[in-house]
Amino acid sequence: MRKYRIAIIGLGGMGGHHAAAAKLETNCKLVAGAEINPTRAQAWSQRFGVKAVYDDYEKMLDEQNLDIVIIPTQAPMHHPPTIAAAKRGIHVFCEKPIALNLIQADEMVEACNRNRVKFAINHIKRASLYNQHVLSLIDKGEIGDVVLMKATDKGGRKAGNSLMEMGTHLYDWIRLFGGDVEWTHAHLVQLDGREATVEDIKRTQEVHPHDRDSGLVLGERGNVSFRFKNGIHADVQFLAQPQTNDNAYGIDIIGTEGRIAIRESVGTTMFIHRGQHQTPAQPWEPVHLPDEDIDEKGNQRDGGSRRMFLQRLMLRDLTQAITEDRDPFASGKDGRDCLEMIHATWESHRQKGRVYMPLAPREHPLERWKKDHQN
Repeated sequence: MRKYRIAIIGLGGMGGHHAAAAKLETNCKLVAGAEINPTRAQAWSQRFGVKAVYDDYEKMLDEQNLDIVIIPTQAPMHHPPTIAAAKRGIHVFCEKPIALNLIQADEMVEACNRNRVKFAINHIKRASLYNQHVLSLIDKGEIGDVVLMKATDKGGRKAGNSLMEMGTHLYDWIRLFGGDVEWTHAHLVQLDGREATVEDIKRTQEVHPHDRDSGLVLGERGNVSFRFKNGIHADVQFLAQPQTNDNAYGIDIIGTEGRIAIRESVGTTMFIHRGQHQTPAQPWEPVHLPDEDIDEKGNQRDGGSRRMFLQRLMLRDLTQAITEDRDPFASGKDGRDCLEMIHATWESHRQKGRVYMPLAPREHPLERWKKDHQN
């Protein structure tokens, strides 16, 4: 059995999650890590028993004969190591969001394609077995023709920050069922109800100091509509509730003969309603998938074990994609198209109308708005 040599760039919290998943996969060998913080590097090295820890990731890429590099850094540091790994023929597994802007994202996808390396984005919800079950029900016509999706953010963040944090997962999730987007129409407001303007553009950590650095953001509440090329419509709400509620986070998939509800950002709660119409008094039928909900010992998975289960499936799919010479199911192109939806949200709000895909120009729409305002 082939052993994939794996290294991680960025050894903080997510670097630990990815390392733990790699250590559990029998066809993976965690051989190195790179981290500029020496205290964090030493702690990670001791925890996972990996001696080869570098403060220069390019030196690590040159010396370690790697098959896969995992990049769980913050968004500003996704582009450079992805390009560096691709040039060396090393497959890439990168955290979300893919990049800060579409220029970077395009370059990352093109570099991986040009060098024939597989490129995966950690939109971890893609690994859920519930998604395949939902797709199979749709294919069988269990809810008729899908015409509408309604998606809701989990709260706890203002809309702009959430777009680049949990919103990127939510957009990717609806893309899984809707496919490619034709156009976007968005409206963003501040908490006092006034329309968000160029003066409200901030960096994520100005809005919330404990969030990761995801560049410029705008809007505190928002409603966004997408038209997919296959005719499906989707409405997404970012309501900025003060408290996070993961049970409220998710999608209703509405068909002509029923609807499916899927909830939660890591584990999945699923319900189905059959019938052309539904009132609040009509019950939903719960759906359970033991293969995801129950562990190997027959115990109900808790939040941590569910995350690890899905994280392992993400890594497993990447190694299978390498073997089978196919795209991963959460590909770099998917991550790029998801970022395009986020940027289209801001561009539509700026233009006060529909914007069509692909977006042009590819620079960050909020950067362009600020430049135009200053001129």
